[in-house]
Amino acid sequence: MSETIESFLTAAHRTFVEVTRREPGYFGTRPLRAGEPPQGAAAAVAAAFGVTLRPAGRREFTAVDDLLDRRRRASPPNDPPSTGRWEGWRERQDRRGAVRAARAAHLARAMDRRAARRSGRGLRYRAGGQGSLLVLLTALGHTDEVWHPLAERLLAGRRVVMWDAGEDAPSGGPWTLDGQLADIDAVLAAEGAESCDVVAWCSGAQIAVEYAHRRPDTVRAAVLLHGSYPRAGGDPSSAYERNLGAVCASVAARPERAARALRALGGEAAPVPLPDDEHRAAVEVLARTPPGLDALLRRPFRDARALVRYSRQLTELWQRPIPAPGPGLPPLLSLGGELDRIAAPEPPAALVPLLTGGHGLLVGATHYSLLDRPDVVAAVCGAFLDDPAAGPPVAAGGHEIRWNPVRPVTSAGSVTSVSPIQPVNPLHEEVTS
Repeated sequence: MSETIESFLTAAHRTFVEVTRREPGYFGTRPLRAGEPPQGAAAAVAAAFGVTLRPAGRREFTAVDDLLDRRRRASPPNDPPSTGRWEGWRERQDRRGAVRAARAAHLARAMDRRAARRSGRGLRYRAGGQGSLLVLLTALGHTDEVWHPLAERLLAGRRVVMWDAGEDAPSGGPWTLDGQLADIDAVLAAEGAESCDVVAWCSGAQIAVEYAHRRPDTVRAAVLLHGSYPRAGGDPSSAYERNLGAVCASVAARPERAARALRALGGEAAPVPLPDDEHRAAVEVLARTPPGLDALLRRPFRDARALVRYSRQLTELWQRPIPAPGPGLPPLLSLGGELDRIAAPEPPAALVPLLTGGHGLLVGATHYSLLDRPDVVAAVCGAFLDDPAAGPPVAAGGHEIRWNPVRPVTSAGSVTSVSPIQPVNPLHEEVTS
């Protein structure tokens, strides 16, 4: 079928919302480019978004234009053919987005509050939906609120459970990785489940790998989303990971340094003006953290006591090596972000042999795709967890994800001789914390 204006505008709407959320005036002085847009698209884009659409070749595309191009190749129309009331079309899309956002925001109240017992104390968690059990593992120091947009999309046909990452052990003592893994066992026991799927984010990804290694008969499959792991000297790492590791090691060794470390880490800074160069400006606007999330994302750094606990947790976690490949390990799929400036987009070498499900890179995405692109992430997670033996769910991600080959593990636990993952992140630029 030939591309319709509606399908083109569906891709343009997603791109417009993502960009203007970060920089409302971005398109005030910059056009949107597209190769061979459908007839009438320029007038429709102007009417719907107040944006100039300019036909162009791919060599002229900025990162924003490239994202639109990838999305338009996989965008079905949301509405039947229209007669030209594009302002009304835009309003309908905005309302749909607002309704979905409201459902995610109220998800905590819609899910059941339950408790699992461990070490004589209760571990509170949320549960909702019916079907096979899906465990969402939160990053250290964070609450389950980071999952709400993604969890709302994964509930259909699944029993989803999630909880705040504990800052202390249920006994009141210090957090340990072994205790965190015992928490997962306790939740499964409370749910009466013998097996589960796992989706884990950031430092939660390493916890998921460790749990899958220790409980290969319990975990069916796992998705590792923007995983942050201990890295060897030759591994790609972000400047943020290096700085954070040094800060946390220092605070863990000498907690009295926490207040000074907080001042060094700083709070939410006002975005710096975008560069004059249009290509750099497009990269920088996509790389910005979505606004309005500071309290949520900076929870591990909310005060000195929180930073001390977080520093001890992260230091212990990053001192644990990634488990070696072994027989029976469940399928693992990794997703990184091309513009992730928190965790390195590429996995460490020690993890690559475990990624039997593959590694994908979300084009133009940050560390927070679970909040910023929940539809795409949910589609990939759902397709992979429904059929993990099939490997990377290429169709689910469309052209928005670039997939890398991996070195699969054989049934005997050895690694086959397939080319290792290579960095494919030309837009990534490291920044300090």
